[in-house]
Amino acid sequence: MKKKNLTFIVPTKNRSFFLKRLLKDCKKKLKNINPYYLVIDASNDHNYLINQKFVASLKRVKIIKQKTKGIQMSCLEASKYIDTKYVSFLYDDDVLGNYVTDIYYSNFKNDNIFSFGTGIIQDIKKKIRFKKLAYLNVPKYEMLSAYFGKNVDKVLKTRGINSKTILPVSPICTSFKTIFLKKWKKILFNFTRENNFRKYFFFEKDVGPDMLVYLLNIHNSKKIVKFFTPYSVKFSSHDKSISIIYGNNFLRIGYWLARICFFNNSKLENREFRKFSYNYLIIIGLILIFTNIFNFYYLKNVLKEFLKLLKLNEKISIKLIISYFYHKLLL
Repeated sequence: MKKKNLTFIVPTKNRSFFLKRLLKDCKKKLKNINPYYLVIDASNDHNYLINQKFVASLKRVKIIKQKTKGIQMSCLEASKYIDTKYVSFLYDDDVLGNYVTDIYYSNFKNDNIFSFGTGIIQDIKKKIRFKKLAYLNVPKYEMLSAYFGKNVDKVLKTRGINSKTILPVSPICTSFKTIFLKKWKKILFNFTRENNFRKYFFFEKDVGPDMLVYLLNIHNSKKIVKFFTPYSVKFSSHDKSISIIYGNNFLRIGYWLARICFFNNSKLENREFRKFSYNYLIIIGLILIFTNIFNFYYLKNVLKEFLKLLKLNEKISIKLIISYFYHKLLL
């Protein structure tokens, strides 16, 4: 792929209809930035041939047959084919807003490390009206705090963002520098090398690395993150959605592991945030121990991760823990 501004990584599996719809939608919505697309196809031979034939009729689209298990691993392996300064992700069942290009223009123009917009979860068959994007510069530690248990409404309201805004944990509707993928890959492999529990969530079930994309990119930003609102992408909800299949408890474990990975690999110069985020990891660990009391495999491995957190010798704040449970569980 020639060196241009942006490449989208598009994982897909046996959903030719959705892939065709997405690429046709992109052709209309993203024509002003004219990006490249790298389709990572885990389909069976029949559907792969269908996708291959369709992609052959398109310009700036390359398709690669997935050889390994898991979307995350495939995206990492595919990174060697990308030769653009910026990269982003799309899933085959996403729908783009009419003004989503503003996210990518902001990086091209200002050489930002990272910018992102919000998404709205709707039924895949339901039409929604996208609005023109406005952006806010949010201090990076305020944005990180929203992913570590601080009240999202309060954090974002101070920046003038509607309280109904959703902070996404999917790497779609983002734009970040391609060089980051190498760092992401190194951190993922080092973290998962330690035990099979981490590999199971991060690579086999694809739960966790998407959260890590956000956390690392936000932290890599100098002082602010460019945050677009109201909506740039529709996250489709349907019977094959990963969230529906795995359920809240399963997702919570994967995202907890991602936060642990981030905490262990980031130099957090903000002491207040470090203290708060560590205690949040302890709180979630306690919840996961309680909710998996009858699942020996999950319970055993969650306990191991919990004990590793305790060995970090960070300060546990009983006041923070009591406050969290009072506001989140009792009210």
